[in-house]
Amino acid sequence: MSFAITRTAQASWRGTVAEGGGRLGLGSGAFEGPFTLKARVEDGQPSANPEELIGAANAGCFTMSLADLLTNAGHPPEELRTTARVRLEQRPEGFRIARITLSTEGEVPGVDDAQFQEFAERAKSTCPVSLALAGTEIALEARLLYGTP
Repeated sequence: MSFAITRTAQASWRGTVAEGGGRLGLGSGAFEGPFTLKARVEDGQPSANPEELIGAANAGCFTMSLADLLTNAGHPPEELRTTARVRLEQRPEGFRIARITLSTEGEVPGVDDAQFQEFAERAKSTCPVSLALAGTEIALEARLLYGTP
């Protein structure tokens, strides 16, 4: 069986990069909000930025993939939580997303830490968003909160 689907997102911008701003939206309508340069380079800004959206996409895809792998192995997780830290760096050739670190925690009955690490690594290497970001180093920190001792 073959499967294909296309998802959409929109962006608009007004003004200069330094002083202007824009709006980002998801085709599903689940999110629509502002984005600015300040939100990209300063903490505490009340608007989104592309790096946060990439992080959310990678964390969501990875976590869903991990849940699927665990479930298919007979160990459906009680809960998985993942944070993505996306590092934007200015380099001589320009700005680059240098690294994404996925930190995940899981409550997975019937799985020991070594198994959890294997499942997490496989999810990282097979999730479609991680594959799309292949030009960026993606690191993983996985911690089993409880499972089989």
